[in-house]
Amino acid sequence: MNRFAIFLLALGAFVTGTAEFVVSGILELIAEDLDVSIAAAGQLVTFFSLSYAFGALFLVMLTAKFERKRVLLFAMLTFIAGNLIAFFSSYFGLLMFSRIVLAMSGGLYIVIATHYAARLAQPDKRGNAIAIVMTGFSVSLVLGVPFGTLMAAYLDWRYIYLTIAVITLVILLLLYRFIPKLDGTEPTPWRQQLHLLRSKPLITGLLITVFWILGYTMIFAYIGPFLTRLAGFSIEGISTALFVLGVFAFIGARFGGYAVDKWGPVRTISISLLLHAAALIALSVMQGSSLGVFVILMIWGAAAWTTTPANQFYLISLRPQASETVLSFNTALMNIGMTAGAALGGVVIDNISVLHLGWLSGMVVLIALAIAIYSFNSREKGQFRYKN
Repeated sequence: MNRFAIFLLALGAFVTGTAEFVVSGILELIAEDLDVSIAAAGQLVTFFSLSYAFGALFLVMLTAKFERKRVLLFAMLTFIAGNLIAFFSSYFGLLMFSRIVLAMSGGLYIVIATHYAARLAQPDKRGNAIAIVMTGFSVSLVLGVPFGTLMAAYLDWRYIYLTIAVITLVILLLLYRFIPKLDGTEPTPWRQQLHLLRSKPLITGLLITVFWILGYTMIFAYIGPFLTRLAGFSIEGISTALFVLGVFAFIGARFGGYAVDKWGPVRTISISLLLHAAALIALSVMQGSSLGVFVILMIWGAAAWTTTPANQFYLISLRPQASETVLSFNTALMNIGMTAGAALGGVVIDNISVLHLGWLSGMVVLIALAIAIYSFNSREKGQFRYKN
């Protein structure tokens, strides 16, 4: 396995994840600075997710026939431009535009990077290779989001995006120098792509992604105000909480790759979703307990991000001959789930209370678990191979 090339791909996933998730930690600062409500500022997550889905699905298809390294580098270059637009954003509309640019380029990048990693690895190491790229994504929760949130406590929040742009430029140069070329393929016609989805296990496998990320995002998009109301966290406290969440998200992403190679995706997905739902529901009863909140955040981060590489491996194993197409749909639907999660979270905040987000999001993840069980039970015998 070309570990160094995969590591560089993971670094790219790190910066795209930081740009995506850092908004959640500084949502209140953006809302106050640009004179919009918290619920309105939360739509930065909504539109990002919709645009990410477009990049992950349509842009991947439109660029399928081009050499993949060239497309990967173009996505990174566009991502740098999006960060610079965010840095110069003086009003909400311009910041929203920057989020669209960041999302479309990030969605294109992450699908190609994941596909690259799987192609660079030996067949029995592909689960681990995918997990390494997703670990880069989750490390953004460990380092990028907490550090960005802490930076915003002392500097203008816009400098977060300037910093991301500079780091991404370095990664771009390293990718140009060290990753091998990978030929493109003729784009799969829409009719044929939709035909690939004519399988209950695959459709329901994709729905697992939609509902687990919907539940996750309902609360994560508003994690700052949620922790403030739940346990009186300051901006520094929120930064620390995000760091703890990120550390265990990192552990979960790495463990997910190990678990899926050792025990298979069925067991890994089922257990991680159950723990994920339990952690979110438990958050609802932790009012005033900072220690309890930190413990639950550890379980939440690990469980949620264990699911990611396991479900990606599950989906690829269903249609190994069309892995990039399947990953495109998965990434697009993940961001549609994030869109719905951010929107529903905003509705809960406006009409009920931010404190209800915990148990409501936990119930949504339980729906994902029920769908997963149905998907596993409806698999067609002999359609694919993996450990149970």
